[in-house]
Amino acid sequence: MKKIYLLLATVLSVLLIWGLFFYPVRVTKKIIVPYSMYKSGEQLNNAVNAVKWYIPFSVNETSGVSVDKKNHVITWGDHSAKISDITPFSSLIKAKYKGKQQFFSFTALIDSTDGESSEITLSYTCSLFRKWFIKSNLEKNAQKSLENLKDYMTDTRRFYGFEIQKTTVVDTAFLFTKEVCTVNERKAVTKKLFEKLIAYANAKNAGYNGTRLYYTIKEGNELTIFASIGVASLEETPESGEIEYKEMPFGKNLLVTTYQGPFMQAEKAYQALEVFKKDHNLTQMAIPFQKFMSDGYDFDDNQVVQLKVCYPIF
Repeated sequence: MKKIYLLLATVLSVLLIWGLFFYPVRVTKKIIVPYSMYKSGEQLNNAVNAVKWYIPFSVNETSGVSVDKKNHVITWGDHSAKISDITPFSSLIKAKYKGKQQFFSFTALIDSTDGESSEITLSYTCSLFRKWFIKSNLEKNAQKSLENLKDYMTDTRRFYGFEIQKTTVVDTAFLFTKEVCTVNERKAVTKKLFEKLIAYANAKNAGYNGTRLYYTIKEGNELTIFASIGVASLEETPESGEIEYKEMPFGKNLLVTTYQGPFMQAEKAYQALEVFKKDHNLTQMAIPFQKFMSDGYDFDDNQVVQLKVCYPIF
């Protein structure tokens, strides 16, 4: 009888050890991000995007990380990650480190509780022992990467290159004017337009408050320059068609970001706001504009300035 008990105990021990160390189980982790599953899928299925959030590459992105766009492979030292089984909403990442490798699946689906968001799921197989007690470095990196992906996608500075905020219109009364000129005439015409507006405001005791708004539309070698200044009030509407008095609706929504750099590269901030608008299904209410934070308005193309770039939205 003792031999039977001993044999039974041995069998149970073997089964327990096999179950702990060899029986494969599925591990899943999930995050919610405020984007469609299409936008979320874009982060999963190519190496150019994955390098920005997958660990350890994301924390060393500017220090020796190599990205093979054609074969969807990222390498850094002894670490590598190959993206395969690509769909618009998912991918399989084979992570390797010093001869060890493991597969991790990432999938984006619509969040059932919020149609404007998506749920990104990480899943992989491992032993019960690794699930409960000691995860491999590859598993730790994959789970950290999922959280890093959420941080990355909800940090506008990392995701769009600019810190983007939603705010509302505060200044409401403005004098506007515009003129078409050549690209080479931009600086001189800009100076002329603002001086005209400020002189008009002073002549009419409109209370120029220092706010200067600016926007251009380029077509070939021609620019249409829109210039505006903030005023306290204006008792009578301008008779001349060259200057208009308009009021922005108080409290209406704006997307706003701050740009600091060469004046003629401010287009990068506009582009970031445009992408943000599309990603979040927002509707443009009026033309975007920039508000000068630096003194003056007749800036050279390469002069470093600080601007607030604003995008009116519904």
